[in-house]
Amino acid sequence: MGRIILVTGGARSGKSRFAEQLAADLGGRIAYIATARALDAEMADRIARHRQQRPAAWPTFEAPLSAAAVVAAEAGRCDGFLLDCLTVLITNRILAREADWDNPPMELLADMEADVLVEIEALLAAAAGQPAPLIAVTNEVGFGIVPLSPLARFFRDCAGRANQRLAAAADEVHLVVSGIPVCIKGGRSGSCVP
Repeated sequence: MGRIILVTGGARSGKSRFAEQLAADLGGRIAYIATARALDAEMADRIARHRQQRPAAWPTFEAPLSAAAVVAAEAGRCDGFLLDCLTVLITNRILAREADWDNPPMELLADMEADVLVEIEALLAAAAGQPAPLIAVTNEVGFGIVPLSPLARFFRDCAGRANQRLAAAADEVHLVVSGIPVCIKGGRSGSCVP
């Protein structure tokens, strides 16, 4: 199986910058898999800032719904993959379907979560056997209070289970806190010692 590195943390924790540093160490051609959509001015600004902080030589693949397809299509063409970010991908897949979020049917929620987990499994399968490592950035969304709205609770739970699945398969997992990466699984020497 190809090497998988998961980088997680809270909003504005420095996880993307840390993941970009890890990716830069892999070689010159990093396939950057972007999941965000510029649906408003704030998101367009965030996307522009992310583009400015990574090397211009890294080809960008817009994949708001399927990162797995990019990993499979680019097999053998790059030194590494950087997926930023998994939680935005999850959001996109959830919101791709209509739902009454004041009273969502349990069957629909189960279908939505199954859809997300199918994409996670496809991503793991695409990374398997790849010579190029996959670095995936995700948000840790379970440290806060229980969200008030059904949509926010569902997202938190779904993202948590997707993160667990990816972390279980990953060779390395890093939690970034206030700009400081903390290795919580694996590591370059097989331990969490840098």
